[in-house]
Amino acid sequence: MKKFKKGIGFPSVVLLGINGVIGGGLFLLPSTMYKQGGQYVLLAIALASISATLIAMHYAVMSSRIDEDGGAWVYTKRAFGHYPGFLVGWFGWLFGVITISAETAAFLKTLTGLVPAVGTPLVYNSLAIGIMLLLGIMNYFGTGIASRIDDASSLIKIGVILAVFIATVVWLLLGSTSQFSIAQAKPVHDFSGAFGNAFYMFTGFSLIPIAAKEMKNPGKMLPRAILTVMLATTAIFVLMQVVAMTVLGDHLAGSSLPVADIFNVILGRVGRTIIITGMMLSIIGVAIATSFNSPIELASMARERGFLPREFSRLNRYGAPVGAILLTIAISGSLILSGSYLFLIKLIVLSDFVQYLGTIFSSIKLRGDATLPTGYKLPGGKWMTYLTIVVVAYLFTTFAFTTVLVGIGFAILGTIIYSVEQRRH
Repeated sequence: MKKFKKGIGFPSVVLLGINGVIGGGLFLLPSTMYKQGGQYVLLAIALASISATLIAMHYAVMSSRIDEDGGAWVYTKRAFGHYPGFLVGWFGWLFGVITISAETAAFLKTLTGLVPAVGTPLVYNSLAIGIMLLLGIMNYFGTGIASRIDDASSLIKIGVILAVFIATVVWLLLGSTSQFSIAQAKPVHDFSGAFGNAFYMFTGFSLIPIAAKEMKNPGKMLPRAILTVMLATTAIFVLMQVVAMTVLGDHLAGSSLPVADIFNVILGRVGRTIIITGMMLSIIGVAIATSFNSPIELASMARERGFLPREFSRLNRYGAPVGAILLTIAISGSLILSGSYLFLIKLIVLSDFVQYLGTIFSSIKLRGDATLPTGYKLPGGKWMTYLTIVVVAYLFTTFAFTTVLVGIGFAILGTIIYSVEQRRH
């Protein structure tokens, strides 16, 4: 996680939040959501945006009352004690681990657009293992380049998005509409699935309160920052979906790389190749940056929070936490070999789901705590909280049994490690 200087301005927080929310899902999910949501796909995106905003507002409440680094685990520990705080922190680390796997899977899926052989199990698994090993080696030597890689991938991501929108507008202005085949109304196949995938695209919103609390007046500007970011990202997601449905028409349902196929229609194979290259650089940049941040988070849980064995916090001569790196890369590698991209993003939402529960119920438990600052108050008070609980409950119904089972397995694994460490002390 990047550190921020005290007093950063409102525009910086908004730009940071937009960059944190928009990820690889924007490039890969429009076709999947169209197949699932059909004629109501835009409604699914809008509802996902509203749901994420409701949850984000509870993060705003808690971050305005508890001014400590750590986010959801800190709130949960304060409200419910050491073990619940650990469990939320454990799933917070897991979010990063799965993100490494999901972004690597997205990178390989995008690469198939240039090299179809990557789609075969042997080549896919070999490259996945190779990437995991490379990430582990980079982390071992503690190069400290995560921030620069993250910045570079962010610029490329913005470039790809702008290129799609500009190319589409120019294409329309040049009168090429005869080559378009606007998607026809399609029956709804799986609205919950469309909602779940749309919600995944907004999961980066939890970064907004963490950054915004460094503002001079977070109580006043934090809600504005959240609403601005969510409105802006919703507009981008809806616009990308509309562009995909307009340019690709009914072919969108069969597209595995919808953004690349948009460029194939507009600029041909050369345009498609260029945009796929940009997508790959953007996606793998996120995986690399996250692979640096996640082991540091795990090491912090062991060293500063006392949740995990100190072996995870021991540094090598390059200043890298070797034990934390090994566990992070090992789990990331096993996940990418065992699940598809869509399965992995469901796990990401599940890991965030646990943090949402911790934050929302902490806001209820600590609402009347006179030892904490008043902070930001939700419009509508407890009724907005009850509505958010309903939203989170619906989000849970979008998880497949296998996803929940994997989540339970990770909770058990974390509990065992935690219990062993507590007995040692």
